[in-house]
Amino acid sequence: MGEDADHPLEGTKLRIAEAALETLRTKGFNGASAREIAVQGAFNQALIFYHFGSVEKLLLAALELVSRRRMHAYREPFEQAAALPDLAALGRRIYEEDLANGYVVVLGELVTAGASRPQLGAGVAACLQPWFDMVERKMAALIGGSALEALVPPRDAAFAIIALYLGVDMLSHLEGNEARARSAFDRGARLATVVAALLPSQHADSDG
Repeated sequence: MGEDADHPLEGTKLRIAEAALETLRTKGFNGASAREIAVQGAFNQALIFYHFGSVEKLLLAALELVSRRRMHAYREPFEQAAALPDLAALGRRIYEEDLANGYVVVLGELVTAGASRPQLGAGVAACLQPWFDMVERKMAALIGGSALEALVPPRDAAFAIIALYLGVDMLSHLEGNEARARSAFDRGARLATVVAALLPSQHADSDG
């Protein structure tokens, strides 16, 4: 995730990244040119190349900024989730807040663009990796030692959960209608309750 993973953006770099985020939200990846970002932030576009080297690197820095904000907001409730239904409810909350903040658009635009641009795609994947790791740890804690773990190892479960989330994000954005996404989250919550009832660890938690 580069320099910005260790040194959060501030000052002029933060201002530029914020402008890039807003441009992605309103104009999409194809509209996020250096000129449009500079107009959005009311600064000289030369600053983009001075501070980030390229528009693509700036967009990755903007995605990293979003990821940091989301991780800061959700790490604690995620770690406190004691059962699969808790995770399902948190997933719905994250989706709704991502939708309200425009992060659904930002993430969808960069994931889609990264599919045809190897360097951008690798950067997007690196930015998502902490989320894979966090979900994998939680799944290991919740299903570890159960029959479900043998069927779906935590690493594979984490991949499936995040891939599903991204897919719901992107499809709801394409359709311009969140009703089906919300229905999917509701059904996922019901399924999580059924699966949790089959896990010995969940019984132990509820009994304790």
